[in-house]
Amino acid sequence: MKKYIIVFSLSLLTLSVSAQKKKKKQGPPPVVKPIPEPPKVIEQAGTSESMPVMISMPMRAADQVRIKKTDGQELNLEKLEELVSTDLAQVKTLSLGSSISGKKLSSEILQKIMDEGNQMESLEISNLDISTFPEITAAHPKLKKIALSRNNLSILPASISNLTALEEFDCNNPLTGLPSTFAQLKNLKQLGLNGNLFSTFPKEIFSLNELSFLYLSGNYKGETKLTDLPDLFEQLPELKELGIEHAGLSTLPKSIAALKKLEKANFSFNQFTSFPAALYNNPKLVFVPFTNNPLQWKPFLSSVKKIKWSGLFFLNDTGLSKKQYEQVQQILSKTDVYYDEMND
Repeated sequence: MKKYIIVFSLSLLTLSVSAQKKKKKQGPPPVVKPIPEPPKVIEQAGTSESMPVMISMPMRAADQVRIKKTDGQELNLEKLEELVSTDLAQVKTLSLGSSISGKKLSSEILQKIMDEGNQMESLEISNLDISTFPEITAAHPKLKKIALSRNNLSILPASISNLTALEEFDCNNPLTGLPSTFAQLKNLKQLGLNGNLFSTFPKEIFSLNELSFLYLSGNYKGETKLTDLPDLFEQLPELKELGIEHAGLSTLPKSIAALKKLEKANFSFNQFTSFPAALYNNPKLVFVPFTNNPLQWKPFLSSVKKIKWSGLFFLNDTGLSKKQYEQVQQILSKTDVYYDEMND
């Protein structure tokens, strides 16, 4: 059975055309990958045969370094090593990546970026093997966004607290925890910690009372150890989006019910057998992915009857039959229930 991993953002409403809904009989056509063209055949002069000759195409550089400066000038470097001789004092946005898995980014270059790039507003580093993030010793009054994706970070430096202007932090890495100083990032509004290996929920997060978006996802291979959450969510009153996926949760703390601005709640890929009471009555909920939970019919049916919100409710890969899904839809007459194609 297909599994759908629902990304926790507004763009994911497009999932509604890929899952079978009651009254829908046919889904969209499958995405067709383009078929590569065969090698062109060039007629060889003076021969009676045509010989296939591969036409070489220009290769895109394995390293991708994109720079936008404060004066609007844009630069594209072909090698990461070119950053050593590049003036970073007037860099506004910097994006580093590689198409080669395992490509290392030297600690010297990373330190240079953080030491000299004090005009940066955005920093993105993807698919580069870095095991430690550099110390932040220089002031970064304009740095509002950091995205670290598919690296090899297990810890963050305590000096990350010096990034006082930071509003968005997205880290898709095997972090095992957060430094206590992370709690000092009071301007953070969006926090994503994907692919983490947390054994406990980082309590430093509850000091970030401006957060409107909080998303944690454990390691999709099932290595996560996060099985419960602290009952402290009333300290995050601005939350509009909350998601914790690929964890071992089977209950939610009561304080989540106090999140009066919560619009989206994603608890897919957990261990819930029924719908959690903390999400029965949240007045603004409109988007609730609950995919891939081992639901038990009777407890789940009882919990569904207590739901007061309306919107989109995704129940893919939960083990229920089509008939049971249809019964849920009848109960939730103001909610659109989406589910797998199942046979009774």
